[in-house]
Order: sequence, then structure tokens, then C-alpha cells
Amino acid sequence: MTDSPERCGPGIRGVAMAIDTVVWFALLFVAVYPIAAITGDITTTSEGVDASLSGTPGLVALVLWFALALGYHTVLEWRYGQTIGKYLVKIRVTGGDGSPPSLRAAAVRNALRLVDWLPAFYVVGIVAVVASDGSRRIGDRVADTAVVR
Repeated sequence: MTDSPERCGPGIRGVAMAIDTVVWFALLFVAVYPIAAITGDITTTSEGVDASLSGTPGLVALVLWFALALGYHTVLEWRYGQTIGKYLVKIRVTGGDGSPPSLRAAAVRNALRLVDWLPAFYVVGIVAVVASDGSRRIGDRVADTAVVR
């Protein structure tokens, strides 16, 4: 008889998210610097390279960054059940029944990640996980997914 996977609470999920934040930060550079280079809003000094975006180019870079970050989570969770952070702490995303998540489920749970960030620093997401009987944030509930060991 096999034990069913243990659902993960906010602690280990927070560690995975902290690791994934490093990836998000790298994706910020991937979004900002090409836009800055295209628009000419990039300067090179003796201290390094600086990108200064505002207005429409800044908005384009922000939207691109969100798309890359959400795409990172969505694609890796759909294909592998794990982001880099989840892999390193040995947790994974599953469908509610324990099966691998579908592309739709991965996309829905990650689109709702934006709600979980409200009002700041994942407050809604943490409260949702703690208040849930299955340690599921809002995205997990809507997409019928779970994060397990």
C-alpha cells in the first residue's frame, strides 16, 4: 500500500517561491534590457549598464516580465510538475486527484498567483493556504491542483 503524498503548507512553499524569485529577477532583466536597447533607453557607464524605462516602453517591459514569469511557472509545472524552486525543495504540483496538472490547470493556478500576491508579499495566498483544509491557495482551488511532497 502506498501513502498518498503529503500536501505542503506555506513554509516549504515559501522557500520554493523565494528560490523562484531569483528566476523572476533574472526574467526582469530579460524583459527590460532588450526593450531599453530597442528604444535607446540604455546607457553604459564605468559602473555598468543602466536601463531607464518609462511610459509605454516601461509598460511593455512590465507586461513582458509578467508574461515571462507566469509562463515560467505554467510551463514548468505543466511539463514537469515543478519549477526550479519546487525541484530544489522536493515538492511538486499535481492535479487534485494526484495526476500531473494539465496545461489549463497550470495556467489557471498561475494566473491567479497575481491575486495571491495581494495586497503585498503573498498575504492572500498565505492566508488561503493556512485557512484551507487541503493547504491550497486560491489558484489551487480554482484549478483543482495541489502542492505535495
